[in-house]
Amino acid sequence: MKTSDHAIDKVYDILNAATGIGIFKLTKPSKRTDSEYIVINSLPMGPGVLQKCPVNVNYYVSDMQPGTPDLDKLETGTEQFMTVLEDVSETGLHIDFESQEYFREPGQDKHYSNIRLSVKLINS
Repeated sequence: MKTSDHAIDKVYDILNAATGIGIFKLTKPSKRTDSEYIVINSLPMGPGVLQKCPVNVNYYVSDMQPGTPDLDKLETGTEQFMTVLEDVSETGLHIDFESQEYFREPGQDKHYSNIRLSVKLINS
């Protein structure tokens, strides 16, 4: 297993335990039609004992009408997920918030909140 997969797995496990919506690693299955869901992906992790990996948590929400984001749902969900991730207390794992932005998903009637994290793991 690549260490970046390990970082994705950790964030997935934390969010999956705290939410009741679909969570997917790397990409959403194309036949799913969820009105809201999360996709988690990452960049490669560096070598060493303390490994740092940028992880993106993308929270997708269907538009209220085409081109009009459901900002209430996006903001509420974003706040909930960030709180859950900030409260992590696990030996060998540290999660820092780096940034958050809203984007429109081209070709779909969805917007998403991109939560960028820095996940640090102790490689033992």
